[in-house]
Amino acid sequence: MQGGRKMNKYLPLAIERYQHNYDPDFSVEDEYEKRLTSPASMVTKLFPLLTYQKRGGQTKEFPIFFTYTADLVALASQLECNSRQISQLAGQLPGVAQAHFLNSLLLDEITYTNEIEGIKTDAAEISTIINSLDDGLRAREKRLWSTVRMYQEVSRGKLLSITALQDFRNIYDELLKGEIPPEKNPNGQLFRDTLPDGQALRIGNATKTVHVPPTSELAISEALMSLIAFMNDDDLPAVYKALINHFFFESTHPFLDGNGRMGRYLLSTYLSAKFDKFTGFSVATAIHAQASRYYKLFKEADVAENRAELTFFIKDMLEILVAQQEQVLEALQGSRQRLDFVFKKVDQEAAHLAENGEHDQATIRAILRYLAESALFVNNDRLGIKDNDIIKLNSEDGISQRRTKRSLAYLEEIGVISLVSGRPKLHKLVR
Repeated sequence: MQGGRKMNKYLPLAIERYQHNYDPDFSVEDEYEKRLTSPASMVTKLFPLLTYQKRGGQTKEFPIFFTYTADLVALASQLECNSRQISQLAGQLPGVAQAHFLNSLLLDEITYTNEIEGIKTDAAEISTIINSLDDGLRAREKRLWSTVRMYQEVSRGKLLSITALQDFRNIYDELLKGEIPPEKNPNGQLFRDTLPDGQALRIGNATKTVHVPPTSELAISEALMSLIAFMNDDDLPAVYKALINHFFFESTHPFLDGNGRMGRYLLSTYLSAKFDKFTGFSVATAIHAQASRYYKLFKEADVAENRAELTFFIKDMLEILVAQQEQVLEALQGSRQRLDFVFKKVDQEAAHLAENGEHDQATIRAILRYLAESALFVNNDRLGIKDNDIIKLNSEDGISQRRTKRSLAYLEEIGVISLVSGRPKLHKLVR
């Protein structure tokens, strides 16, 4: 209460009038102008195609804007704080644990980005690709190879550069190579174009339309040119910019198929570069966990009566991402604590197995430690550390390939480890 009056809640413009009990002196237009020109608002030069709920029809007259509300600023600060904590915790992990935890997130990210679109994937198949990318042509024959490769390039620090319309098409072709049915390939020069027989592309399910995007390639190209200018302008803080990019790309819907997967990839790439890779590789996982809420956000942001205000879209998206970050933090903390305990057990086991003197304790200890690191930070056996990687790491520590191979064979023979895959060859701990 302030001055005996209840403070009004900040609401979307489409429902703001109800807060004023149909006060004849209240004007939605005046409220819009007040928000748009507020010192706390950021107005962009992006004009999405929006749909009027009540009277029908569409408009591109409103620029995307948002207001720096207290909730919005607090959530953005929380995301940055979580990102620093994640980076700090991950930095305390041994290298194998870091790499395998990131691979585990990558597996979930690709699985869920496909599941959101109703596309089923085989976790074991994706795990094999993740572990086989360095093997050359053999991995290239597999489905989703190109998708996995592009995500892995992000994990290795590759940055995306989008300065021309062709860049969008190049990313699309590489990311979704072999994933788009021929009849859904772009029917324009770069993007989709007007459909035959007066058909209109609509986004939604069999009975309900959520959004009708631009219909022609010309309109799509104009929209994406404005997005390129926005993407390459550094005036806006990174997290707000990332989420506006995501909304506008998805709203433009430049392709006949694969827009969601590409939109999530672009968001993942941007967050990985600006924050941390663990946050970036949790985008689809976060969205999948709250899919109905995610689609509701897009539907509400598409309402023309809300005048392209993305305050509420950004706020809820930040809540979705922060919630997933907290899951990542919990997993990192729990696994880190367990790792110390497991290492003690492994060291005891190595000493026991080397008692007869036939096998070197240091070699056995190293093998078991690498396998333990891997097992704690992956959720699929096929994502485990490869034998060749163990051999390489041991070689860097002065342990010969022959000794490592001999000890691997010995540990398999006595049942301490078992073979998971022959191509690539990898083992897992049995006890």
